Amino acid sequence: MNKKLYFFIGLIAVSILMFCLYLLSFYDVEIPNTYHKTYMIRDTDLDGDNATDWPDERIERAREYQRAGVKTILLWNTLFGDRNFYFGEGDIFRNCSVDKCKIFNDHDHLHVEDYDAVLFHGNELSAYEVPLMRRRQQFYVYVNLESPANRAVPYKYYENYFNLTMTYRLDSDILWSYDNIEDAKTGDLLAPAENPDWGVYQNGVGEAVDETILDVVRGKSKPVIWFVSNCNAKSGRLKYVEELEKHIGVDIYGKCGSHSCSKNQDCFRDVVEPNYFFYLSFENSFCNDYVTEKLMNPLRYNVVPVVYGGANYSRFAPPNSYVNALDFESPKELAAYLKYLSQDLRRYQSFLQWKKYYRVGQGTKRAVCALCETLHKRKSPKFYTALSHWYAKDKCPIQTLLSNAKDVYATKLTLIGRGK
Repeated sequence: MNKKLYFFIGLIAVSILMFCLYLLSFYDVEIPNTYHKTYMIRDTDLDGDNATDWPDERIERAREYQRAGVKTILLWNTLFGDRNFYFGEGDIFRNCSVDKCKIFNDHDHLHVEDYDAVLFHGNELSAYEVPLMRRRQQFYVYVNLESPANRAVPYKYYENYFNLTMTYRLDSDILWSYDNIEDAKTGDLLAPAENPDWGVYQNGVGEAVDETILDVVRGKSKPVIWFVSNCNAKSGRLKYVEELEKHIGVDIYGKCGSHSCSKNQDCFRDVVEPNYFFYLSFENSFCNDYVTEKLMNPLRYNVVPVVYGGANYSRFAPPNSYVNALDFESPKELAAYLKYLSQDLRRYQSFLQWKKYYRVGQGTKRAVCALCETLHKRKSPKFYTALSHWYAKDKCPIQTLLSNAKDVYATKLTLIGRGK
């Protein structure tokens, strides 16, 4: 009886083994070090060896898109809870120079391995919820808008898995900046860029500012305003401002201050622009290229931003359009300069002359168009062998120095300390 039982169990085991080997004949056994649940399959087209003869609406849809030359994109998870990644709804590729793309947040519209690209928001990605199958020519796009100082990238999750990056960094495959600076006449993109050409503006320095802007400037009476809700930012910005307001008036709105503005209001239009000379565009961390809406929001209005961050701001905004706190040795020294500018209206107005030549454009729309164009132009994917190194290693040098020095905030002396 026992022999028969052992024979029966052995037969089942061999059958299971043979079945597994049969399945593996359809797959490449190379599995990335990351997310061991995702299997690479042979990269044939939809009519090739991997296609099934069974009726399947998803395969038929994929074939139709393929024949029409349309690139399909799946949003795998959410971006801070938004199922559309804040791209908007409807035909988001309308008016792009390359517009033959379709985007979906429905995993069942096509088989996941049949999308041309899959976008993953890194900060909401779980190693336990990933695609089960993947084609070699499929683009897996790592999306992130947060600095690595605030959101760590787990090393073990990102080896040889992603082959495109879509972040705020200038060296991303697809740049997704919070906003852009465009030529006011042509709409051409000027910044962010590693070497933006500000020649048109620099040739016009000294020209008169628009009369409507002058009217706004003449009506200002308060020095500095700041909207802030994170009171424990790693950049030490709150401590900096606490020292700054010992020497100049600073009205703080939000959780960290005593002032408030209704969410239903356009606070920059109704509060900032008509009343204040300066807005504090202080970032929550010091990382390369990390420039957020904290700069771009005030640039849309007739107010001068004071920046405090780890980026090279000449790559993001026109010259003489902002004041950099890290150009000063102390908050007291910065306060003295801001007082001087607010009392010399001619000099203050020069910080608004750039608006005659440039305007602030939508960063998300540019990123969406760049995504579609990249999928059509790039033929062979590359792989980021260790994405955590690319995204985080040595990318926040001022933040690192600030932490090591045990300083509460950064100044020009901090930069001198790192040999700048």
